Parts: sequence; structure tokens; C-alpha cells
Amino acid sequence: MISYKFEHHFRIVAITACMLLLASVSVWAQSNSQAKAEIRGKILLDSIWHPVVYISHIPTFYDMYTMSNNMIIAESPLDEEGNFHFLTSFLPEKDNLYRLHISKKGAPAASLIIGGKDENHLFFIANNESEIFISNESPTNPVSRFKIEGYKPNDDLRSIDDIVATSENLENPPVSKEFVSRTINEKLRIMADTSSHPIVSLYALYQSNFETTYLENQLFIENYLKKWEDEESTYFQSIRSRFIQEKKSNFYIYFIIGVVFFVMGIVIQQYIFRRRKRNRAQLQTLSIQERKIFQLIQSGKSNKEISEEYNIGLSTVKSHVSNIYTKLNIKSRKEAIDF
Repeated sequence: MISYKFEHHFRIVAITACMLLLASVSVWAQSNSQAKAEIRGKILLDSIWHPVVYISHIPTFYDMYTMSNNMIIAESPLDEEGNFHFLTSFLPEKDNLYRLHISKKGAPAASLIIGGKDENHLFFIANNESEIFISNESPTNPVSRFKIEGYKPNDDLRSIDDIVATSENLENPPVSKEFVSRTINEKLRIMADTSSHPIVSLYALYQSNFETTYLENQLFIENYLKKWEDEESTYFQSIRSRFIQEKKSNFYIYFIIGVVFFVMGIVIQQYIFRRRKRNRAQLQTLSIQERKIFQLIQSGKSNKEISEEYNIGLSTVKSHVSNIYTKLNIKSRKEAIDF
């Protein structure tokens, strides 16, 4: 009996110990995973830059080139070797678009420089489990040549940026550049259509100038949005609302054009009606003989042919033609035909 109780208690203790061990391993694994989840890197800067790196959250693609203090969600100082790091545990679980930027000494933290060698920002995708390493190659052009490693969607973003840069760096004649731009936009639309990552896909579409080419690519955009209709992120919501506004504005444009053409049609119809009424009234002033001669004039007959047709003298025909011109207020056979 004592042996049975001892064995029973031993089993309970053993099971409890196993459960505690499993729980400890789980906690260790989770904490170890969270410890690795970080955005870190090495940014080389020259003396004109403030040695601090900022991260902003970009809620929609229309906010990519806007800046305010409220958009900055984290900052990290650079050490003497240019190293920085951010823990990503505070980020949302799903992927979002972020901007990393630096600012010049004496400039506000929330400053954005777009284009040129002083451009001070780059975009990347991350979530609360991302492990990302960002580095650059030149302290004088801090973000012109950089690497983002550790999370594949950012490789796809860089590929899209490289395609866009191909168009921006062209020095060809305008016609050639326009042709290449169309080719690049088509390539970006293909990337948008084939990418399985929602933000990467939408980034490619956004970079394809889809709004300026909306009319010629309307069917593609409609099918694209239908494909991603279950995606409820702010990125797709903003594109959908812009697309609806575009359709509405186009509807109003077509409606106004339709009204203009409708009014023009009525005006032209009234003009033709009044002209015909006036012409009929003028025709009523012609004698029977003059009407017959006028019909032959309109059929292209010459005075001599009219003279032979009605067996009358040429001078008589000329007299009738002169009277016809006077009564109808015309000056030539062409006007008579057009009448």
C-alpha cells in the first residue's frame, strides 16, 4: 500500500516537473525570439548629419512623402561606429510600411529631403517579429546606396525602386523616354499583379503612375482591386477610396461633356432648321422657270447645257441665273449647290 502511494506521488511530481520544464523552455524560446526581433544596422555619416536614426510609420502610400513629428514612432542614436538598433516588439503583428530617416544638424527631426545626394530617407516593410539589418556604403550620400537584409519583402521593394530609377536616370530624347516609361509602367503592373505580398504588390502599382494612366488601364485596376478585395489594410482602403473618387470625377467629366454636346446638338439642329426654313422661304420667291433652272444648276449643269435642255437662248438662261442669285442672296454656282 505504501509502495503504491509512493509511486502515485512520484508520478504526480514527475508530471509537474515536466510541465514546468516545458513551460520554461517555451518562455525561453519566446524571449529568445523576441530578443532577436529587431531593426539594427550601421549608417556611415559625415559631419553635416545629426547622429540619430528615426523611424516613421507610413499609414498609406499617399503619406510616403509627408512628414510630421506625430509620424515618428522611434529613434535611436548612432554610436561611434554608426551602429543603431530598434526592438520591433512594439510594432503591429502584420506587415506595415515604414520610413527610416536622418536629419541634418540644426534641422528639425521631422525633416524630409526628397531627391539628390542629400536625400535622407528610405522605405522598408516590417512587423513585430522582423529581423532587419540596414547599412549604407557612403557617408556623403547616406541613403543613395544601401542594403536592407533579413526580410525578403524588402528585397522586392528594392527591385521596384531599381526599375523606377531606370526611368528617372534616362537621358534619351522625350519620345524615347516616354516609350521607356510606358514599358517600365507595364513591367510594374505585371509585378503588382503577380506579387503575393499585399504591400509589395500595391507599392509596385503605386509606382506605375496608375492614377495618371487610369483611363487606359481602368479594366486592369478594377480587376486588381477585385483580386485584393479581402485585404482591409489602410493601404488598400486609401487606394479604393481614391479609385472611387476617380470614377466619380470621370463620371462628372463625361456627364458635363455629354451635356455640352447635347446643348451643341440642339443649337446646331435649331440653326439647320432655321436655315432650311429661310431657304424654303427664299425658294418660294423663284418663278417656276427659275426653280427648274435652279435644279439644273444644283445638278451641276452649265448655262449652255441648261439652254439646250429647255431650248431657250443662252442670254435668257444668264438672265434667269442672275435673278436666281439675287433672290437667294448667293454669288456663285458653288453656293447654289450648297444651298
